[in-house]
Amino acid sequence: MKKLFLLATMFAATVCNAQTVLWDGEDKEVGSDGGFWNRAEPTVVEEDGNKCLKITTKDNPGGWDKEHCNAGLPLGDVDFKGLRRMTMRIKMSINHNVLVKLVKDGDGGYSTGRLFWCGDADQWNILTFEFAAGPDNEKISDTGNTVLEIWPFEDGGDALANVGQTIYIDDVKMEGPMVDGKGILALPDNSLTGEVTVTGVIGKGNYQCTWDGDWHPEAYDDYALLAAKLAPTATKLDVSGAGRWDEDWDVIKAKCPGIEIITETFTGIQQTNMYQDATNETYTLTGVRVATPTEKGIYIVGGRKVLVK
Repeated sequence: MKKLFLLATMFAATVCNAQTVLWDGEDKEVGSDGGFWNRAEPTVVEEDGNKCLKITTKDNPGGWDKEHCNAGLPLGDVDFKGLRRMTMRIKMSINHNVLVKLVKDGDGGYSTGRLFWCGDADQWNILTFEFAAGPDNEKISDTGNTVLEIWPFEDGGDALANVGQTIYIDDVKMEGPMVDGKGILALPDNSLTGEVTVTGVIGKGNYQCTWDGDWHPEAYDDYALLAAKLAPTATKLDVSGAGRWDEDWDVIKAKCPGIEIITETFTGIQQTNMYQDATNETYTLTGVRVATPTEKGIYIVGGRKVLVK
């Protein structure tokens, strides 16, 4: 019998092809830099049965101060405006704040930082970084977000004090509801009419993050957010391709009387008007429902993420 371990996180996994994945080790070559800049010896490795990135912080051999105490990921052009909530998995040997910086090049370039506490040493942690609140959030755009910096020991004195530490990173994602491949946060209220298909992730809960030394509790409710974007005339809502947890459709049904909510798809035939409580259902990370986990890894059980060993 495989053991199920509840992971300490408020976020469930998302459907792989229905979200913005910034970095995932599974499609990277072991031994390569995985597309990261050469700052802290980035190397794709096998760890706990999965491919991930290993970095090792080191003294500055030249260039700007503390350059080799962080991992730099070129983003190309990612929409942070419509999603704004970033998650990542990280494993490090000590408990510490982890700082991420969203760097934008070009006119009005800026560096927006958020911190989250990594509280379980030598274990995989899932961290959440909120970009919809805090400094410079109004500058974040849907284009031109070119670099993500990950500082396992922030960018102050702690960075140099922890030179030589090895850190593992994986599954860096932007999360939130999406329509037509775009995050809905930036859409006008009441703009989604008729038949609407939502991908990405839909959930609700609470977490804390910081950007100024104080911890700020953040409550999120993607169901209420989706209701705000739906027009009262919306007739059908297809969420079968979205990752979901703590499902609560009442606010949507109240605003859109008679709306059909499609939660599952079976052999090409959609099951409609039958929202069911998924308390005991088990899904893989790709959104496939299974009766019993047959391999080790992360599953969604009753809307919560668990680790099967």
